[in-house]
Amino acid sequence: MRLPSLLIVIASGSTWWFASELPYFAQQAWAPLVIGGIGALIFFYSLLAHRMAYVQCLPNYVKIRVPFLSIAVSYKRIIQIRPVEFHSQFRVADLKRPKLRLLEPYLGHTAIVLELNGFPVSERQLRLWLPWYMFASNTTGFVLVVNDWMGLSRQISSFSDRWTARRQTHRHRILGRTY
Repeated sequence: MRLPSLLIVIASGSTWWFASELPYFAQQAWAPLVIGGIGALIFFYSLLAHRMAYVQCLPNYVKIRVPFLSIAVSYKRIIQIRPVEFHSQFRVADLKRPKLRLLEPYLGHTAIVLELNGFPVSERQLRLWLPWYMFASNTTGFVLVVNDWMGLSRQISSFSDRWTARRQTHRHRILGRTY
């Protein structure tokens, strides 16, 4: 996404530069500036987008944040957390070159599959906003590529255990009262 947007900025800038000298384009000289501005916004967004994505464990849910969407996955939905080799989630031989180039930086990494009993919102909505490689291939869930996969796995397990313990003590208190 960076290279095409950078090329758009360069092309529109040079078009604007030469459009002012041509009599037919002199009145529409603002159009390349608008297109270049949009290209520049896309370029800067592509530089910052990966820094805006994160996974955070909170007391009642796991928050998965991507640039245009924030998802809260309750611990009640989580069936299993397991580490996998990122490339094992896809048939690398079947991927076309653009998709393969997109995944190349992550192919040697270990990822976490957050196996769920159901998505928190409709899968159709999620597929609209999340990249295709975030969906587990053979189960319902998310594939999370993070720098410290062991730390995230431990943290999700720990928060999930605490959440379960809180729910069990809360149930016992309610059931223990007799009036």
